[in-house]
Amino acid sequence: MSAYGQGGMRPDAENNPNPPRIIPANVRDERRSKILNHSTKEVSAIMSKQESFEEEVTPALSEKEMDELDSFLLSDATSNEVMLLDCLDGFLTAIASGPAMPKPEEWIPRAWGPTAKDAPTFESAAQAARIADLLTRHMNAIIWSLQQDAEHFEPVFDLQVFEGDEREYMDGEMWAHGFMTGIDMQRDRWQALFESKHGPVALRPIYLLGAPEITEAEEELIKIPAQREELSTQIPQSIGWIYKFWAPQRRVTDSANGKTAANEIPKISRNAPCTCGSGRKFKKCCGAAQVEE
Repeated sequence: MSAYGQGGMRPDAENNPNPPRIIPANVRDERRSKILNHSTKEVSAIMSKQESFEEEVTPALSEKEMDELDSFLLSDATSNEVMLLDCLDGFLTAIASGPAMPKPEEWIPRAWGPTAKDAPTFESAAQAARIADLLTRHMNAIIWSLQQDAEHFEPVFDLQVFEGDEREYMDGEMWAHGFMTGIDMQRDRWQALFESKHGPVALRPIYLLGAPEITEAEEELIKIPAQREELSTQIPQSIGWIYKFWAPQRRVTDSANGKTAANEIPKISRNAPCTCGSGRKFKKCCGAAQVEE
């Protein structure tokens, strides 16, 4: 079994033979792109070219806003099952690159945890609206990034230093866990990829790092930090292939729903259940706070 908690929490250091030292966010950002230059021939061999969409830029979260969201996820307002930032990024990427886009009121509650009891405790309706806005904007930025250049997508990974080894390692384990959780939300719809010729190959690095159950032989492939880093560097190309694989299905779904790539960015229906988990309609809860602002 892969070593991570159900909700994206990392294993306790006392249970980890190689406890990591987390690299500060600003250092991660500087060095992440350098490590991502590596790739594997196996995944590269199944990549094919596809036209990118020329769409209007959706503003990504600023560094300050990413820190704000990260701080909230780590706060006492959330449960132990909440997805942390890297896990959340993987979860949203699975949804954005998959066969169909669920509504925000369907995927946001899953980010808090597997049950309704994991919904966070907000200080106010304004805070709930703010966090919902950060989540949907991050999702929108992922969608836009995939539309523009899926083959060079940059996941939010951690860089870590382990006890007794000063080298920095990219670790996409929690990101991959989030991605696999996103697949599980729509597993039946992903069946065509599982059964395709190249789908299992493209999914393999994400599966090895993020699947809740793998074989003993597969566990040997993620045993040390260097192995996990090598698999992590394969993920961007895997995402490019997966995104393109589902492109025809997304177009069919969007056409049936009267949508185009230009309006693929999701919005929260004001009559839908509020994403904060209060049980009230969005327009009577967090949506009301947005109108006031």
